[in-house]
Amino acid sequence: MKKLLTTPEGTFELELTANEIVQKKIDDEQEIVRLQKEKEEELAKLAKEELEKARKESAIAKLKALGLTEEEVKSIL
Repeated sequence: MKKLLTTPEGTFELELTANEIVQKKIDDEQEIVRLQKEKEEELAKLAKEELEKARKESAIAKLKALGLTEEEVKSIL
């Protein structure tokens, strides 16, 4: 693996040291874990929103089934 080093004298391509290679692999793995966690959190948020929406729709349907008008249901919510 190589890295670019930019200095006032120009840009140079250097070989990574063994430690730099290991650190890059660790950093890459941590980034993958971070992205997976972000995706899981977003999916959980979406699932929660869908559940709340379904519960609200269910509650509205039950109130209407009890004979409440649309205006009465809206005033409760």
